[in-house]
Amino acid sequence: MPVGKISFVSTRHTLLERMSCDLSRESEMAWMQFFELYQPVMLKYAELFCDRSQSDDIVQKVLVKLVAVLRGGRYVRRPDVKFRSYLMTLIRNEFIDWRRHESARICGGGGLDSAAHAVTNVTAADFIDAEWRAARRFAAIEHVLSQTAMPDLMRRAYRMHVVEGRPAGEVAAALGVRKNYVILAKSRISRRIASAEAIYGD
Repeated sequence: MPVGKISFVSTRHTLLERMSCDLSRESEMAWMQFFELYQPVMLKYAELFCDRSQSDDIVQKVLVKLVAVLRGGRYVRRPDVKFRSYLMTLIRNEFIDWRRHESARICGGGGLDSAAHAVTNVTAADFIDAEWRAARRFAAIEHVLSQTAMPDLMRRAYRMHVVEGRPAGEVAAALGVRKNYVILAKSRISRRIASAEAIYGD
């Protein structure tokens, strides 16, 4: 995702329920969907505190813990707490644990260093609330353009006109189609995107 579009999409509780099931094809597909939506932004969030190699390790550990939490029935859905906030708490806690262990290994102490203390002051709201709807929109667009059947010409017209922001007339000339075709592509694909966006919830 582009930097300006990074944030957590919302996970409907039905997806979490499917992920919580015992091993099955439906559970496997739910985890694949979750990973596709969340892994990039989990990495982006972790990179607020550490470099990419460390954030990779932290995110992998969080995912392993999340499997155990969901399949063990230990995640309790609360209407006043969004799942994305819960997930970022897991990431922050994993980072703090990693820093504590590093501090103990290098300095012989087990306390929090300044970097870990700084993380405790970064709230979920600081990171996501202003951007997540844009991220949800972006995720829905990418899903529809890459995962649903449509003529490639229509897909290209939508990308150029809506995603890249180029005028309909310019796109029509570049693709060798009428301007009305570009407008029609926008209308049809936008309806599909609205339906896909609803899957992610609020």
